[in-house]
Amino acid sequence: MTASAQLRAVGRMLSRPSHAALVVKDLLGVRQPRRSDREHLEGAIAWLCRAQDAAGGGVSAAYHIPDGGWLPPYPETTGYIISTFLRYARLAGDGAIRDRAVRMGDWEIDIQLASGAVRGGIGINDYPDIFNTGQVIDGWCTLFRETGDSRFLSAGVRAGRWLTEAQAADGAWSAYSYRDMAHTYHARVAWPLLELAQLAGDEKMHEAGRRNIQWILGHAAPNGWIEHMAFRAGERPLTHTIGYTLEGLLGAAPLVGAELGRQATALVRTAAEHLRLAYERGRGVADKDPLPLPATFDRSWGSPDRVSCMTGNAQLAIVWLRLYDLDGDARYLNAALKILDQVAATQCLTSGNPGIRGAIPGSLPCWGTYFPLAFPNWATKFFADALMRRMVVLRSA
Repeated sequence: MTASAQLRAVGRMLSRPSHAALVVKDLLGVRQPRRSDREHLEGAIAWLCRAQDAAGGGVSAAYHIPDGGWLPPYPETTGYIISTFLRYARLAGDGAIRDRAVRMGDWEIDIQLASGAVRGGIGINDYPDIFNTGQVIDGWCTLFRETGDSRFLSAGVRAGRWLTEAQAADGAWSAYSYRDMAHTYHARVAWPLLELAQLAGDEKMHEAGRRNIQWILGHAAPNGWIEHMAFRAGERPLTHTIGYTLEGLLGAAPLVGAELGRQATALVRTAAEHLRLAYERGRGVADKDPLPLPATFDRSWGSPDRVSCMTGNAQLAIVWLRLYDLDGDARYLNAALKILDQVAATQCLTSGNPGIRGAIPGSLPCWGTYFPLAFPNWATKFFADALMRRMVVLRSA
C-alpha cells in the first residue's frame, strides 16, 4: 500500500467512531465481555448473513476499512460457508439459514467456469483456481447430502474432474495454484475431493485425493513440520494455512485407507501437540491464560511474532477439539476452550456498525499483518464452526 493510500485508509478509519474504536481498544488491550456460546454464534451467523446481503448470492469477502466497507463476493469462502450455514440450520432449526445456503450453492453454479473449475480471487474473475474449487466442492457436497438435489452433485463432479485432470503425476497441484506453487495446505482440497468421490462413486477422483495426501506426507519431518504450508516460498506459514493443512489431513484420513489414514492422523497429532505446547508456554504471568498464539511458525515450531491470526486460532481450536474426540486427551480440550475464548473476546456484539457487529477481525491487534483493519468472512466462518463443535463436545464431555 502506498503512503497516500495508507493516509486515506487512516482517514476512513478515523472518520467513523466504530472504526477508530477498533484501534483504541487494541491499543489499550480492552477485550469484549464473554457471552454464552449461543450469543457469540448467533452474532457470527447474523454478520455472515449481512455479508451475503451486501454481495448478492455470494458472501462478501470482508468488511474492509481501507477499501471503505464491504468487498465483492468471494467464490472460495462462499463455498465452505455453505457447510457452516447448513450445520447451523440443523442446530437451530432455522429454515431461512438453510435457504441462504441453497442460494449460495446456486450462485456458485451460476458462475462456475465452463471447464468445471471455480473462479479464483475475490470477485468474479475469469481464471480458475485449485484451492477455490476444492472449497466450493465442500459446499456442493454438503448441499447434496442435505437436499438430495442432483444439480449440486453434478456441479461438484464437473469441478472434481477438472481437479483430477489438473493434478501432476506426483499428486501435487501447482498449475492453477496460488503463485503457481504446490502447497501442502491443498490437503483441504484433497479432503472434499475424496468426499465427492465417495458420493459419486468415482475412482479417479478418489485416487487423485489419495495421491495428494501421499505427496503431503512425503514432505513431513519427524517433528510434525510439513513443508510448503505457506502462501509464498521462503515465508513462515500462518496458523491459518497450517490449520488448513491439519484440518484437511484429519478430514481425509478416514477416506484414504487404514494405513495412509493412520499416518495422516499421526502427523496431525505431532504437529498439533507442538502448537499446543507453544500456546501453553506463552504465558505472560504464571497461572494466567496463555498469550495469543503467534500468527506464524517456523520449522522448529518457533516464532518471533507479536501478532495473532484469528482465523488460524479458530481453525486450531477445531483441530484440537477433533483430536479430543479421537483420543479423549483433555489437554487438547483445555487448549481449544482457552484459545476460542480469546477469539470470542475480539467479537463485538454491540457495535452500531453492521459491518463490525458479530464479526471476527483478521488480526490481533487489528492492524496486524494478516488482513489488517478488516473482518474477513472466513475468520467469522471458522469461529462459528469452532463454537458449534465446542457446544457438541461440552454436551457430551
